[in-house]
Amino acid sequence: MKHSKKPRVSGAGNEDAVGRKILDYLKHNPSAEDTLEGIAQWWLLEQEIRIERARVKAALKWLVERSLLILRRGVDGRTRYRLKPTSGDNSSA
Repeated sequence: MKHSKKPRVSGAGNEDAVGRKILDYLKHNPSAEDTLEGIAQWWLLEQEIRIERARVKAALKWLVERSLLILRRGVDGRTRYRLKPTSGDNSSA
């Protein structure tokens, strides 16, 4: 007797990771509700942006600490980052 395998949907097996992202979104937005399409398009995208923002923030801190980037505060109070000029760099910015 042959056992046929169920066809796997692309990305199947990630239910746990996606489920955690959905729950994390709901933790921050407890009254939220949406359709499958809305959750896939907006909730999960927002979670990815939040995660990526945290990674970028950590990377920028790491680069500044190593004097590879410099930062300055703009008139709007937001921090801007740029490459630290080398000692032979005479360009003005």
